[in-house]
Amino acid sequence: MPSYFPIFINMEQKKCHVFGAGNIALRRIRTLLRYKAQVKVTALFICEEVRELQKAYPKQLHLEQRAYCMGELQGVETDFVLAATDNREINACISLECRQNQIPVSNASDSSQCTFYFPAVAQLDNLVIGITSSDGNHRDVAAFRKKLCQQYQEERSAERNGTDLWK
Repeated sequence: MPSYFPIFINMEQKKCHVFGAGNIALRRIRTLLRYKAQVKVTALFICEEVRELQKAYPKQLHLEQRAYCMGELQGVETDFVLAATDNREINACISLECRQNQIPVSNASDSSQCTFYFPAVAQLDNLVIGITSSDGNHRDVAAFRKKLCQQYQEERSAERNGTDLWK
């Protein structure tokens, strides 16, 4: 199993191509937009929430309603690719093409095909925390993120009320 190093990157103006526009893609698109990435979404079906995001971020989010075409990533200026379609075989093709073209790729359906992991992000005041797992257990990651955010909010609330939770 590869060893992944956590890294934080200035995403402003980075070109990210997302294949898929369902629930997983939606969460990742929201995160990328929040960090000012330029996002291109290619999908046969684009959910209404992604369409609403395009209206809110017209200069950052470009939508193409169509299928992925093998070879379309060759020679393209793309900083990152997210394979998040609802089809494992298509995601695998996208991942293979990215690896062949040395484009960093995250495959939502198979962590063994990722060259980077897209973390769960917890933004708490001025803290930004990326969370992932070495075994690809997304449920544990989501639960930890939720618990971390709740605990932080409880502690901040206690501090404002003059209570020290650590005594």
